[in-house]
Amino acid sequence: MGWALSIDKADITRAMIVETPSRALADGEARLTVRRFALTANNITYAVFGEIMAYWAFFPADDGGRLPVWGFADVTESKADGIETGERIYGYFPAGDELIVKPGQITKGSFVDETAHRSGLPEAYNRYRRCANDPGYAPEREHFQQALQPLFLTSWLIDLHLRETGFAGAHQASLTSASSKTALALAWCIGADRPDGVTIEAITSARSKPFVETTGFYDSITLYDDLKDLQPAPKRIVIDFAGDSTINAAIHGALGDDLAANIRVGAAHWEQSAPASDLPGPKPAFFFAPDHAVKRMKEWGNSEFLRRYTAAWAGFSEAAHGLFDTVEMGGADGALGAYKQLVGNAAPASAAISVEVS
Repeated sequence: MGWALSIDKADITRAMIVETPSRALADGEARLTVRRFALTANNITYAVFGEIMAYWAFFPADDGGRLPVWGFADVTESKADGIETGERIYGYFPAGDELIVKPGQITKGSFVDETAHRSGLPEAYNRYRRCANDPGYAPEREHFQQALQPLFLTSWLIDLHLRETGFAGAHQASLTSASSKTALALAWCIGADRPDGVTIEAITSARSKPFVETTGFYDSITLYDDLKDLQPAPKRIVIDFAGDSTINAAIHGALGDDLAANIRVGAAHWEQSAPASDLPGPKPAFFFAPDHAVKRMKEWGNSEFLRRYTAAWAGFSEAAHGLFDTVEMGGADGALGAYKQLVGNAAPASAAISVEVS
């Protein structure tokens, strides 16, 4: 018997470990035995928006939601031509010990899971990297890669969007939940090739302020308690990783029409994520990264998209390596414990949680 983390779709604070029977492979399938995966606030966002944005659709189960995670697995059995046992694979898995895939579009560096129920889901989540032929892979940085790289893709796409739209005419990018890994990656992206006249503001809690300061990625820091005192200048565009209705009400209440735009990305503060009604100023607009990835791939082609993304990731990886403390949690009990920490907002911002499966 295997195991998986099962989430109550109606109440994501309720989670348990369930047994998962394995099965024989059909022709064309491969068995991926999960070795480790990361758990971050981003996974809580997956749970919060599991129904609305179809995150539960990737790994359907009758007993609850299967939490999607990013991590590493080994091919332990294969009936798929071109996929060999022993290969190390990086990609999107259910939080558990196994995933059976149907590899297609196989190249030296990757394949796509063409299992029927995933056919209409974004390819960015269905593509698996073959580590032996991935120039960006380093065994000693697996913990860092699984915790940061998936979030970095979202941040990089937001940065492209901000530049393309001229930051909506704003002179300051203000990032809520500024200690979150996705926010830190965006702050780095903006600062790495800073547009003229644009500064980067961290909006964070008093608890997380010391960690935010140590990163050096922000020009200024504003605490949540001080949002009521925001001034119209410099003109701000908010990139909202907190998804907190109280924080949004404070920002919009203070700035109103002086706010250039509010881009909603995540729900780190998921308990208060219901959108506030009748906010003054611009209406928050949701940013769905897979749609933006598809747009860029169409514009540039897949190989050019991958080249640009890989180069950007290498820069962030070098800048951010060492900022985070790897916290290893063992097996099913570790996965459940780590999830409860995150859903309870009890994990320190500096932690990079890795569940060591086997």
